[in-house]
Amino acid sequence: MSTFKIIKENPHQFKKQILEFWEKYLPGTPANRFDWMEKNPAGAAIWLFAIEQETGNLAGMISLLPKNLFLDNKIIRAGILGDFMLHPEYRVFGPALDLLKAALALQGQGKFDFLYTIPNLKSKKIAERAGFKSVGQLHTLMKPLETVFWLEKYMPPVAAKVLQWPTMLVLKILSRETYVYCRGDFSELNWEDSSFDLFAEQWKKNQMGHLTGDHHLSYLKWRYLENPEFNFRIITFRKHETGDLLGFFVVSIHNNRLEIYDLVAVESRYIYTMIKKINNISQNENCHGVYGMIFDKNPLMAFARKCCFFDTRDRAEIFTSPESPEGIGQWHFTSADRNI
Repeated sequence: MSTFKIIKENPHQFKKQILEFWEKYLPGTPANRFDWMEKNPAGAAIWLFAIEQETGNLAGMISLLPKNLFLDNKIIRAGILGDFMLHPEYRVFGPALDLLKAALALQGQGKFDFLYTIPNLKSKKIAERAGFKSVGQLHTLMKPLETVFWLEKYMPPVAAKVLQWPTMLVLKILSRETYVYCRGDFSELNWEDSSFDLFAEQWKKNQMGHLTGDHHLSYLKWRYLENPEFNFRIITFRKHETGDLLGFFVVSIHNNRLEIYDLVAVESRYIYTMIKKINNISQNENCHGVYGMIFDKNPLMAFARKCCFFDTRDRAEIFTSPESPEGIGQWHFTSADRNI
């Protein structure tokens, strides 16, 4: 049985191998994601590599991407485990467990307050063996804006076409945002707007007892504007009379789906107003529906339900170490915290 050495090295020494692993095991990952991960405002990615001691071959790797969260105005240093890749030759009696334990050792040394990962079915058991514990589920929610494709899953196409308009009428009647009116102005984010950081600071202070993400411009610019994998739109919502910032949302469109990555508002009533705007954008872009991945403990879940977002049953679990990180019971986890 092979033995392995886990090393933490400058990733530039292994850049060629990282790109080769991406091409083989995470196809579609752009090469410039490597440099993007180095520019993370919360800190450059940490890479761990598994080397077979007898041959010196690279058997696998994993990355830890720092992420700053906030709880009661205090920084919580999280680390996101990703790029967990093993050469096929070493997937049975390989270094998978050793890589995860080495990551946990970094957390134990105080580099992170907690680590989290969203394993697939194949890696779930190995994550549990390493010491990660499930803290809840991620729900993929969908609000249908074109019901034919949805109804055809349950009935013949002719019946689906007949029922599409009555179904849309019922959804509109039941959706809370239908009855909300708030005069305001929507516009694309101005990256030179200094008031945005003031808004981010104030919103953070208003979320006492809640675990929230970073919404400062420097982070948003890196996370969305410079992201090499997807194109994003950040839309701000301002009071018409004064121009005061009331909230913003982040969306991305691909494969006829509009996905909400984040949604922040100073008052709950503005959440419904922004969801109404998101619906309009989705319709203008001919999307089938609006999607969002939300943690079951996220307060936004209740608002999504009232706006007729349905659970697609496409779920995943969040695993953390330690088992109950501070603030985990009120984590505003969305797609923004997963696909990083």
